[in-house]
Amino acid sequence: MDATAELCTKTAREDYTSRPGALIWFFRKSRDGWKKKHQKLKATVKGFKNQIAAVTKSREQWRLKAEQADERIAALEAEVAGLHARVADSIDKKKRPREALR
Repeated sequence: MDATAELCTKTAREDYTSRPGALIWFFRKSRDGWKKKHQKLKATVKGFKNQIAAVTKSREQWRLKAEQADERIAALEAEVAGLHARVADSIDKKKRPREALR
């Protein structure tokens, strides 16, 4: 295994013709570039996740409000129907005695 490591190190050193300082600078610059890119994308993803959570929460609240409004509308419509029936009964009662007199 040591022989393999030595061969890789030797060939790696022979493959590069540039100064080690220049290579170090280039590789650091490259690494720092993709790290910044990754951090920026990570922050963007986190922002989108937060926005999705906020929208989902808001949508759930609006859905609950709409369901409560629908229930209230149904109750009020039933109350109105009951009041219409009472008014119709009272009108019928008022008309009956007059008709009975004739």
